[in-house]
Amino acid sequence: MKSQLILLLIMLLIVKTTTQAQQGMWKPFKLVIIQPDTAIIDKSYYSASDSLVIKQQKQYYLLVKNLEDQVNCTGCPDSAAIEASKKDLQLLRSYESEIQRFKYYHVLSNYSIAVYKFYFNEYEPKSTFVELPNQKTDSVSLKMLADTSKADYIVFYSNIHSGGKPGMPVLKLTTCLYSTKDNKVILKKETEGGPTSNGDMWTCSGELECLFINGVRSSTDLVTGILTKRQRRQK
Repeated sequence: MKSQLILLLIMLLIVKTTTQAQQGMWKPFKLVIIQPDTAIIDKSYYSASDSLVIKQQKQYYLLVKNLEDQVNCTGCPDSAAIEASKKDLQLLRSYESEIQRFKYYHVLSNYSIAVYKFYFNEYEPKSTFVELPNQKTDSVSLKMLADTSKADYIVFYSNIHSGGKPGMPVLKLTTCLYSTKDNKVILKKETEGGPTSNGDMWTCSGELECLFINGVRSSTDLVTGILTKRQRRQK
């Protein structure tokens, strides 16, 4: 994975596995993640939140430009690579309106999908991870969403806010996991992320970015712990 914060779709285009011949440990499943609709952060982070949005949009258009250069390459011998780049570029362009609507707190759902893909889709058969706009999460609405999307699980967030003591900021969030099989929320727990860059896929720059990236880490650790037990393939 990239060692800096990037959008899900950028990670999906860049991160490619070459180990598809091996059999994975997990029974395939579909997980839907609902985008959060708000976060409450200290006013000292307002400028950083704007910068975070701009950063994501710049990275998106940079990747578009790089793919365009590959597609328009003259004299390049690898036609298969060019065709693959064309498909990636078409997919990337289809997300442009979504990129324009990106909010800083969407990092939670964006980056979480990339993390789950990294954990569960190293080998075949692949699971499906989908990010959807914010919507109602009462029991009736969750069941309806699970039915219409054919999801096995739904993740959603609440009470996202910055906090902590002076010099020790944290981002607190509550992660909920709905199981279609159980027809109920099987996880609802508050976790927090700190301001430190932890390297590799948890590398971040800037305090607010680190709070959200580490918030993703605490949230996905919880959910992954449950999913690995429920989806482990029997030997």
